[in-house]
Amino acid sequence: MKLLVIEDDQNTSELLSAKLSAHRYAVDAIADGSDGLELASQWNYDLIVLDVLLPTLNGVEVCRRLRARNCQTPILMLTTKDANEDIVAGLDAGADDYVAKSCDDSQLLARVRALLRRGVNTTSSPVLTWGLLSLDPASAQVAYGQKSIALRPKEYMLLELFLRNPRHIFSRSAIIDHLWSMEETPVEGSVTNLIKDLRQRLKAAGMDAAFIETVYGLGYRLNAPGQESALAGDRTVREQRGRAAIEQIAAQFRHSLEQRLNGLEAVERSIQAGSFSLQQQQAIRAEVHKLAGGLGTFGYSRASEIAQAIEQLLEPNENEEMASANQFAQLLNELKQELDLKA
Repeated sequence: MKLLVIEDDQNTSELLSAKLSAHRYAVDAIADGSDGLELASQWNYDLIVLDVLLPTLNGVEVCRRLRARNCQTPILMLTTKDANEDIVAGLDAGADDYVAKSCDDSQLLARVRALLRRGVNTTSSPVLTWGLLSLDPASAQVAYGQKSIALRPKEYMLLELFLRNPRHIFSRSAIIDHLWSMEETPVEGSVTNLIKDLRQRLKAAGMDAAFIETVYGLGYRLNAPGQESALAGDRTVREQRGRAAIEQIAAQFRHSLEQRLNGLEAVERSIQAGSFSLQQQQAIRAEVHKLAGGLGTFGYSRASEIAQAIEQLLEPNENEEMASANQFAQLLNELKQELDLKA
């Protein structure tokens, strides 16, 4: 399954992409609202994960325009913890669900799986079956009879694609579009090799070698399920590699916090000196919004709440008054103390 993540904060985008990739989803990530809109309009994604505050075009407007273009792809909106107005606006614009950036991995993945099932109009069990073969998207486990089958990530993704679309013929280029991200540059020969590898693994588990049918000149599809007997197989996972990638991204985010706090300290000095303009206030508010979302995504729930309070303090008011220097200093101090506790 191929997902599009539209999120402008680099750390948050990388973490989301790593989490989703670790569960065998192909992920494209983009940071701009207008670019994300065009990408989602031109390519067939199985799910779109969409932030609210984005450059050039906000997430609510991206969602609204996609629905106006008759895009039926499920959309999962990302929100900060208490952004009720964002939630309402996103759902009214056509989003299918929302999730707070501070939610844990299990909730995020469960919502992704639920929307993917909805996207293929599946009302039965989420476990995909074809004869004695079964694939459980929730646990990423494949079994033939009572025996598990070890598949590499791309093999798993290809099998899931076939099982979700029984009897559908996929060309090589269509398989590339579904399984590889934009950053990867596979050739059609990569699909041929992938089909060969998947056939061999399924055959080694006791399945009929003709399980995947070649439709000459068109592509590949599943044959009708047979009544093969189950033989032994083993199962491997790549959780360790996925955890290592996530830990690396988390370390990069923690490293960026010092620079972001230094920037907020400079803002505090500007406010106290009376040299902080309304234009600067609007710009830094957008940065604080991204910081709040990133903190929530990386598990700093309390720090995220404080950052949201800073964002609210920086929100322009009817009298166009500047943010209070004392309030800003107090909240910034609370934020630094909270992050020290988390360090």
